[in-house]
Amino acid sequence: MSTPPAPPAPPTGTDPPAPPAPSPPPPSPPPAPDPPAPTRAELDKLTAALEEERRQRVETKKELDRLRAEGMTEQEKLIAKAREEGKAEAAKESGLRLVAAEFRAQAAGRIANPDAALAVLDLSKLLGADGEPDKKAIGKLVDQLAVVPPPPGKVPAGPRGDGANGDGDLFRDLMNRR
Repeated sequence: MSTPPAPPAPPTGTDPPAPPAPSPPPPSPPPAPDPPAPTRAELDKLTAALEEERRQRVETKKELDRLRAEGMTEQEKLIAKAREEGKAEAAKESGLRLVAAEFRAQAAGRIANPDAALAVLDLSKLLGADGEPDKKAIGKLVDQLAVVPPPPGKVPAGPRGDGANGDGDLFRDLMNRR
């Protein structure tokens, strides 16, 4: 077998050829325009699809829980029941704390002592079915409990009768003397 011939050596006394200059990078494409805003019909369609997916997820979870329960022993079922009861109780307690915090926030500056009002209120009535505070119901309750103070600088009308100015109001008499 013969070996292939070696490439010819560059001539001596001359510089080797310079490598070709790098070409400039290609220009970057212009940025893509913003996509058009979805129409109301598209949003409604996406919302309906999302709600359907959520409904299917809940049904699948219930079915999975049912299948798991079928394979449990009696003792495992009792433990699972106790866990569920504990979760429900904890969720209710945290919901009541949220209701109290929402009540304090809405009553700030409107009710003189919100904590005294909380002490006599049944907060469970202000808890929504989803375990969250019912902000509308809390707002209505605060509106009912809020007392509208008289505007500042006005002296409320007092008793009428004989007095130095004829209207029998001692406070007005004192203020007018100054």
